[in-house]
Amino acid sequence: MIKTRGSQAKTANDGRRWTLRPGRPTDGRALARLFADVRTEGRWLITTPGAVSEPSEAFWIGELIRAEESLVLVAEADGDVVGNVLVSVDRGRATEHIGVLSICIAADWRDVGIGTELVAGAQAWVRERGMRKLSLGVFPDNERAIAVYERRGFVREGTRRQQYRSNDEYRDELLMAWFATEEGE
Repeated sequence: MIKTRGSQAKTANDGRRWTLRPGRPTDGRALARLFADVRTEGRWLITTPGAVSEPSEAFWIGELIRAEESLVLVAEADGDVVGNVLVSVDRGRATEHIGVLSICIAADWRDVGIGTELVAGAQAWVRERGMRKLSLGVFPDNERAIAVYERRGFVREGTRRQQYRSNDEYRDELLMAWFATEEGE
């Protein structure tokens, strides 16, 4: 089982060492920088570079972690934040059984197993809380991420066509979910 409390030393598939740990309020600035770096790639996050100020995003992330109502796990290597997973939970009675997963990994730390570990940590947290479902939205051309989700037991639930506009392009969103109450992971 993946622990969602405390730090765990890990070795990436390419031999580099990293640590999986719970997020701390002081991680806000580093996480905001990570999101900003990934935004500049223009493919994986819907918010465009400059759409969110780094200080306001850092504050929001710190407050999210402080509230302890969501899960924030951080992948750290040599003191740098190289990835994270967030599971947010709606407070509404009708949807409090569902966690919504979002994940972000630095470009040079992709394809080395960090995403799989982060998703597994999110699944463990969902189980620990007695929740039933972990859902997410992903761009259909993000085949790397989709492969990780499917290996971890996520199923495709549907596609929201032309859900987002990025510059002059309309992009679909693939909806996926993992059910904690079903056999296996």
